[in-house]
Amino acid sequence: MSSTKNNKTGIRSTKGTAGGVRGALWPLGHAAVGLASALAAGGALAQETTPPADAPRTEQPAPAPEQKPEGAQDTFVLPTVQVQEAAEPESYHAPESSLARLPAPLVNTPQSVTVVSRNVIQEQQATSVRDALRNVSGITVAAGEGGRQGDSFNLRGFSAQTDTFRDGVRDLGWFTRDTFNLQGVEVYFGPSSVLFGRGSTGGALNLVTKKPMRRSFRSVSLSGGSAPMGRVEADINEAVNDRVQVRLNALGQLSGVAGRDHVTENRAGIAPSVRISLGQSTALELDYLYQREDSTPDYGHPYFNGYPVSTSLDVPRTAFYGVRGQDTERVNAHIGTAQFQHRFGDSLQLTNSLRLGGVDRYALPTAPRGLTPTTGSPTTIGRQRFEINTDNTYLANQLNLRGELQTGFLKHQANAGLELTWETREQNRNNLNAVGLPTGPNITADLFNPNPEPDLSAVNPIFNNSNQSRQWTVGAYAAEQLSLGRYVEVLGSVRFDVFDTKYEVEDATRTRTVLRRQDNLFNWRVGVLVHPLEKTSVYATYGTSANPSAEVGTLTTGTVDLEPERNATIEIGAKTDLFEDRLGLNAAVFRVDKTNARVPNTDPSGPPTILEGAQRVQGFSVGVTGSLTSNWRVIANYTQLDSEILEHTNAYLVGQSLPSTPPRSLSLWTTVTPLEHLSIGAGAVYQDVTVANNPAAENVAFVKVPNFWRFDAFASYQLFNRVDLQLNLNNISDVLYYEQYYAGQAVPGEGRSANLTVRVRF
Repeated sequence: MSSTKNNKTGIRSTKGTAGGVRGALWPLGHAAVGLASALAAGGALAQETTPPADAPRTEQPAPAPEQKPEGAQDTFVLPTVQVQEAAEPESYHAPESSLARLPAPLVNTPQSVTVVSRNVIQEQQATSVRDALRNVSGITVAAGEGGRQGDSFNLRGFSAQTDTFRDGVRDLGWFTRDTFNLQGVEVYFGPSSVLFGRGSTGGALNLVTKKPMRRSFRSVSLSGGSAPMGRVEADINEAVNDRVQVRLNALGQLSGVAGRDHVTENRAGIAPSVRISLGQSTALELDYLYQREDSTPDYGHPYFNGYPVSTSLDVPRTAFYGVRGQDTERVNAHIGTAQFQHRFGDSLQLTNSLRLGGVDRYALPTAPRGLTPTTGSPTTIGRQRFEINTDNTYLANQLNLRGELQTGFLKHQANAGLELTWETREQNRNNLNAVGLPTGPNITADLFNPNPEPDLSAVNPIFNNSNQSRQWTVGAYAAEQLSLGRYVEVLGSVRFDVFDTKYEVEDATRTRTVLRRQDNLFNWRVGVLVHPLEKTSVYATYGTSANPSAEVGTLTTGTVDLEPERNATIEIGAKTDLFEDRLGLNAAVFRVDKTNARVPNTDPSGPPTILEGAQRVQGFSVGVTGSLTSNWRVIANYTQLDSEILEHTNAYLVGQSLPSTPPRSLSLWTTVTPLEHLSIGAGAVYQDVTVANNPAAENVAFVKVPNFWRFDAFASYQLFNRVDLQLNLNNISDVLYYEQYYAGQAVPGEGRSANLTVRVRF
């Protein structure tokens, strides 16, 4: 075994089989101590002895008319409540995907998929998708134009900024998605372009919304916390009759962030939905989501000597460089969806989803820029302030046909579909520059003790740019999973998209440029599964994805003529479902290659950007989700990533790690029910030292965020038949870690806090 040190990143890597195993497992020793402390810190929590009212639904084929009992309700369009023994809590494990275009159970899907269930979200009091994804290793959160307020995730080292979906339809907009209307969060790792279209290099996220149920229930929860925080949620479901069910979810939240001065996360929302049975095999679902946000964004801390100043200079983690009362993030998100479902017999299902959405966002943040003095120990920081207005609209229609067919000994599971989308975005930016000050356009702040109410009399808005984009997509896809008898399945998927963009930009000199680009994207995936045992799969899959230059809605004169970046992923893994699908185990090794990355052209006579880069991320992941016993549940996963720039026009960059790609990360959440009405639980999150930039020369420093362990605990107790009392302790050790980061700044995660929730069911 040999040990080598990367002289560019300063991160030590271990080579050799024995060393690699030790390198993968070394963080686990520290976890035991932290978990023991977290479990000891728990209070008391109520555990329902029957599944919660919003337990996941399953759809089954409608029985033939002669088999249907008199007065029975058709189960094609209506949820089936999962029945469990009275003493057994609901499992965390989700055997099925919510996507109509993914025909096979997850154990037979040749791709790594992690599902964070509603039960986990509720136990952790995870109020945002970002909080829920703390349960999934291999994911990081980027900071930047969205600050704390935007969802911008990296999966397996590659940006998934536009790869968030809601019930299978792309979910646009820069805002923090709340969980009040979510039944769960699905994470699809690996090449997912055959499922979702453009992008999806490292994977994609799908938010599963709550749907009307067949039985009536009502619940209200009220939470208060030390951040300080106050939150109220309501979930009301009414089964009007056998054919009509309605559901209403509502939210109100006023919250600070523990350990961060002046930062707020204030949200409100309402989400009504209705399901109407139009016949024995036909249904219509209508739902609408409105989410309002009025928060104070957090752009965190700058870097010095390679780490955030709160680590390298002991700047207080509370230090906030914004302007109290003026920095703001205001969002209005409207999303309306109509889904039509019809089943032809017992084996063919048609689903059509029509969605109209809009997200209006106004942001006035402060970014920490320009430490002074530049030599020695800095004492001041510049406040770069700007305001951005962004308006997104989105119209989409998805038609999917899914069916099963038996021909001799061959069983076919197939689906095909057509997707049409129309997207627009308008954006303008003003820089809030100080005029006539010797410090330049940015007013300054004391690095260690910033004044939250500085003199802004010299600040004036200066037009920086405006832009408009219009994008439309026509996508067609088809897939088949063919069972060759009992033990072997093969599959193939193809998707073709026409992606057209018109982009207009007006720069600071009022010069207007119009750019157009149309890409034809063809992606495919093939795989084979072997079933050595029932509900056990060993699989190998290979798939492609593409990243067009206009993927995020922008173009430049240097990228408008470039073909899409191409990616290829190979994954080999195994999955098994145990204990009547209550526990799932999975493991996979994978490699993602970007073969033609966009890089600057060193030839001044050629185009400014060319497709001559190459990047690779490879590694492995293991996970367990579900119930180990009737009183013990767990969701845990570990991911190891080895990333590298393989080719670049700048030789200094070759061999560097990709930013926001932690070599090792781990997530664990587990609960036990020692008494009939009591549950206690604890969780741990670990992330390795992670590089946040790629320096182009030796005189430019690497910046990183340090490794960390975070420990949480929860407990709940059922006081009365319909009242639960829940306590959450977050970041028990008050560790300083960075939840979001990129080359410009790192945002400290929340400090130690406690939340108490009362939940009433009636």
